[in-house]
Amino acid sequence: MTEQAQNLVSQVQEQVQQTAQDFFGESLGEIKNQLATHRSQLQELIEMLPESQEEGRAQLEQLLSWYEELENSVDEVAQEQGLQEMVNQAAQQAQEATGQATEQAQETAEQATEQTQQTAEQGQQTAEQAQESAEQATEQAQETTGQATEQAQGAVGQATEQAQEGAN
Repeated sequence: MTEQAQNLVSQVQEQVQQTAQDFFGESLGEIKNQLATHRSQLQELIEMLPESQEEGRAQLEQLLSWYEELENSVDEVAQEQGLQEMVNQAAQQAQEATGQATEQAQETAEQATEQTQQTAEQGQQTAEQAQESAEQATEQAQETTGQATEQAQGAVGQATEQAQEGAN
């Protein structure tokens, strides 16, 4: 093989090896982040569980211990392969992405809550306006009824007067 061909083969092998190491390091970082997230959630469950549930707490604490062992194993493998920094960076990036997704979800929930409150306020305003309109309609109906009663009484009075005059 010529020297150029050997150099090309060496470059390709180095690139393949670097790509494989990058992939492996990023994968371990993502795994490390998932383990940390799940371990944290498990810790929260343990804290929420009443102390009276000793057997359940013991089982969850054992699972928590296994998660910690798995995280330590990932760190050991990364260190053995010389990928500790890459794994930590990948785990940090995954954690930041998770944090951003959580923040976005919280913002979306807050916006939905605001919209719900605005809709409720608008509904209340509409109900108040409807009540005011009903009150006005009732007042108008009472006035109209009063006027009609007065007119009817006046007409009855006139008819009575005319009837009495005619009878006289």
